[in-house]
Amino acid sequence: MTDELPLANIRVMDLSRVLAGPFATMLLADLGADVIKLEPPEGDETRAWGPPWWGDPADRRSAYFASVNRNKRGIVLDLRADEGRAALDRLLADADLLVHNYRPSTAARLGLEPEGLAARHPRLIVASVGGFPGADADRPAYDLLAQAVSGLMSVTGEPDGSPMKVGVALLDLIAGLEMAVGALAALVGRPDTGSPRVQVSLIEAGVTSLINVLGNHLAGATTGRHGNAHANIAPYESFTARDGHLVIAVGNDAQFGRLLGVLGLTDDGRFATNPQRVALRGQLSAWLGEAIATWDRTALVTALGAVDVAAGPVNSVAEAVDMMGPGWVQTLDGIQLPPSPIRIGEVASATRMPPPLLGEHNSEVLEPRTPPAS
Repeated sequence: MTDELPLANIRVMDLSRVLAGPFATMLLADLGADVIKLEPPEGDETRAWGPPWWGDPADRRSAYFASVNRNKRGIVLDLRADEGRAALDRLLADADLLVHNYRPSTAARLGLEPEGLAARHPRLIVASVGGFPGADADRPAYDLLAQAVSGLMSVTGEPDGSPMKVGVALLDLIAGLEMAVGALAALVGRPDTGSPRVQVSLIEAGVTSLINVLGNHLAGATTGRHGNAHANIAPYESFTARDGHLVIAVGNDAQFGRLLGVLGLTDDGRFATNPQRVALRGQLSAWLGEAIATWDRTALVTALGAVDVAAGPVNSVAEAVDMMGPGWVQTLDGIQLPPSPIRIGEVASATRMPPPLLGEHNSEVLEPRTPPAS
């Protein structure tokens, strides 16, 4: 099956840790790349980010680590030692892509400065993800800091509440995805020599990912928190039914009319257009909310789906996984893992390898192989 995947002939040396870099390389591994995860002797720090654990805690495969390291082989090298750097250099001779998330000063100490890598391996693509761009590139950063500094927290949460982070490390994921896209573009356009560097930072990815909120600001509008509502569309938010929460997302006036038809409401003209609805969002939400509160959630979602209005329950994580159907979660080496959401042609998205134990593939990757007897 691996040979049928589009990146089957690409080898990636993954020196990254925690989330953004490992997420990027997992995407490439899911698409068939031979990803070799290189860890220091103490391992990726997320190995210790438990409980929960898969298997014996002494194996240091936390659920967090497992979530972004499937389909990779794992080795241990100490790049602080000459022997470790020399071994990496030998591996890079056969690699297409090197991914790391070291700050520039650390990368230089470990022999990963861009000029040296380009001189020794002219066809190697080097992709790095950092915290801050430009002159601040040596500042430490995690996703929480990026969500704060980028402005994302300022527009997340209830209008009268405190700034709030997103429930997952969203900017790590966005930066990792953008780095993977950049790396693929560099591989497609790779010249014989002088391969380009790919660089992404959490902060810049965070500011640009504000998208319409950023556009609103650049157009002169005041930005702020809207809870589960939308800055530019109404109604586009969560509501409370008799037996639980649901969301309704209305994208145009025709959908709004069909929503009113299901709810048995008649507009007197106040809410005829989206700009009117946005201007009177408080009145609109209260009016709709009173009608929605009389419905059972499933019945309302079904009724709205029948007239092509987007609506759905606010599921728990368990409910969301159940919704994906039997067989969606795969089990390898006692570890339950989701598949890649990317489908290429008719190739099924199967997890080929569980997240590696620390140094599990050292002999397979590092020890020279004896050629077969002639």
